[in-house]
Amino acid sequence: MKLLWQVTLPPTWNARPASPSFSSRHKCGFLLCSIAAAASAGPQNRPSVCSCSNQFSKVVCTRRGLSEVPQGIPSNTRFLNLMENNIQMIQADTFRHLHHLEVLQLGRNSIRQIEVGAFNGLASLNTLELFDNWLTVIPSGAFEYLSKLRELWLRNQPNPIESIPSCLSTECPSLMRLDLGELKKLEYISEGAFEGLFNLKYLNLGMCNIKDMPNLTPLVGLEELEMSGNHFPEIRPGSFHGLSSLKKLWVMNSQVSLIERNAFDGLASLVELNLAHNNLSSLPHDLFSPLRYLVELHLHHNPWNCDCDILWLAWWLREYIPTNSTCCGRCHAPMHMRGRYLVEVDQASFQCSAPFIMDAPRDLNISESRMAELKCRTPPMSSVKWLLPNGTVLSHASRPPKVYTCMLCNVAGNSNASLYLNVSAAELNTLLTTVSSHRHTRKYKPVPTTSLATSRAYTTSTTVLIQTTRVPKQVAVPATDTTDKMQTSLDEVMKTTKIIIGCFVAVTLLAAAMLIVFYKLRKRHQQRSTVTAARTVEIIQVDEDIPAAVKLKHQQLASLKG
Repeated sequence: MKLLWQVTLPPTWNARPASPSFSSRHKCGFLLCSIAAAASAGPQNRPSVCSCSNQFSKVVCTRRGLSEVPQGIPSNTRFLNLMENNIQMIQADTFRHLHHLEVLQLGRNSIRQIEVGAFNGLASLNTLELFDNWLTVIPSGAFEYLSKLRELWLRNQPNPIESIPSCLSTECPSLMRLDLGELKKLEYISEGAFEGLFNLKYLNLGMCNIKDMPNLTPLVGLEELEMSGNHFPEIRPGSFHGLSSLKKLWVMNSQVSLIERNAFDGLASLVELNLAHNNLSSLPHDLFSPLRYLVELHLHHNPWNCDCDILWLAWWLREYIPTNSTCCGRCHAPMHMRGRYLVEVDQASFQCSAPFIMDAPRDLNISESRMAELKCRTPPMSSVKWLLPNGTVLSHASRPPKVYTCMLCNVAGNSNASLYLNVSAAELNTLLTTVSSHRHTRKYKPVPTTSLATSRAYTTSTTVLIQTTRVPKQVAVPATDTTDKMQTSLDEVMKTTKIIIGCFVAVTLLAAAMLIVFYKLRKRHQQRSTVTAARTVEIIQVDEDIPAAVKLKHQQLASLKG
């Protein structure tokens, strides 16, 4: 290694050659070091110059035209910047001697390959930047032994990574920030990709063209999640299961058109939620009720339909986010409401009616240790609760009660329907007894308008699963299924029925054809048998031996004639 030292001295000092020990003792202002590199820096092939400071603990080699990592980097380096060069491969043991290195910046190069063991020896590394390179895969073992790594940046690969393996947890157990944003060809995230990353606090999966929500359940310590710029038409219950520590969630510009009831249950610590720039027109009643600490909500740039189903949201915004009316968007329909802020919508603008239960739950007979499924089909945006006989909301029970009530509510009133659950030692037996629903309606004086909001025709199905045993059991929270799914299942049934009918008709026609052929063959065979019988001469051989009695009788007859 060839070093060029330049030391800045106070004017009162005598000029004399500087030395490393001298600069160390007097804490010189800065140093310049020249590190021999493989890449040339000019027509004379002179080595590239890397600037060093803080007694070689910080080495900066940006924009030096390097094609590989230079040799001779000081062993006490803590910060190494190799950004904006032309490095194409990181070979094994390249940084083995840098035991004190804490930050390694390799962004904006042309790295296409990282060999196994490339980061061996970096026991103190806590930040690794590899963004804006040409990686297509993350090889297993590439980040091995980086037990102290806390930040990993892999975003925006021009020829991007297509899959995320499940090796990060074993190689980087201390990871706290993981940036995978703008990997636009990312097609696969393994089921266990985030398994074991209990310390992860920040995850960026924005603009990755993801169509299915990955398994985020292992990230129990996650606090910030960026999911914007993907393609999630629906957000279903369980999408964010296990993220009880999440504080910030961004799902902007992801073409979300439906958020199902209970989709955000479990996000008890959420403080900020951004759903702007999507295709939302309404939200399920009490969607944000579990979010007790939510103070920042962004719903703007969505085509909101301001009808009776939006009244609960307007009230909730006025109650919990009163200081930021512009955050939550404007009405898009109907025409007489277009342009009004959601927080300005009130019940005086509509003529609303109480919700109705489209298919009341049915009585059940069930044996112990069996599972009972309670269904209550309702409109999608109403508030649905299952009540116990004492009026409390169903959450868990030590012993299954005999009566359950499906309660459906909106701003105009409520409807309810009950079922009877008989637990016995008999086998599971479902009774097809439908309980009639009772509706209680509150009257609101309508305001004259040019058009009235129409109620939606599609419905949801609420399901509760109850474990009927003698020991205390957990009762699942009601889940919902949209009518779109019901319509899809009906379409599939119709298609299957048509196929079966078609097959039956084809078999019938084939059988008829075979019968006709058989009849013709049989008739031809009979005709041939008749002709053969007419042409056959039967020869009967008569025995020559005549009994003696017969001969005697003939002789007597002959004598009489004589």
